[in-house]
Amino acid sequence: MTADLTELFSWIKANPGAAATISAAIIAVCGVIFSAFSAFVTGRRSVYISSVTAERSKWIEKLRSNIAELLQVCAAINNETQTGLAYDEKRNKADGLISLISLQLNPADEDGIDKNLIAHLRILVEATEKSGDEFRKEEKKFVRHSQFMLKEEWEKVKTEARGWIATLWNKVRGKKCARKCAYKRFVREELKWASKDQ
Repeated sequence: MTADLTELFSWIKANPGAAATISAAIIAVCGVIFSAFSAFVTGRRSVYISSVTAERSKWIEKLRSNIAELLQVCAAINNETQTGLAYDEKRNKADGLISLISLQLNPADEDGIDKNLIAHLRILVEATEKSGDEFRKEEKKFVRHSQFMLKEEWEKVKTEARGWIATLWNKVRGKKCARKCAYKRFVREELKWASKDQ
């Protein structure tokens, strides 16, 4: 093996132009391989991000639609007398929407927003049996609660689309911390039943 290396170095000394050409070719091949690998990784990541972001956006829109429909049904229940077929149908529709929305949320989310919103669904429907003013107060809290959750999910979509640099930048700016603190304040002031979990 030592003889082979000695022979190779002798040839390089004898043919410096050929050695430079071979070195340049090796460097070029390595560059092409690295570029192809980099393009492959970037392409896969882009496809993943765009598909996840698109699906999450559809999910947010569907969830927003289901929440709006539940609010509409609850308002109709609150205006309806508590007897008769129409009342029972609306109540069944509200129960179905509660189940649907609960299945769209994550009861184990780290911020507790989804878990509290799932609990708030039943409280909202129970409030339909109260006076109009009491129902409207609970409805307002529920809408605000939903806005916190939808905003948090939208921020996740934006962060996923922008990548790790945006995540780092948002941490430096403290945007998530500000939203989290605002949510905790909302829970403490408006949702006394949920504040013990926060």
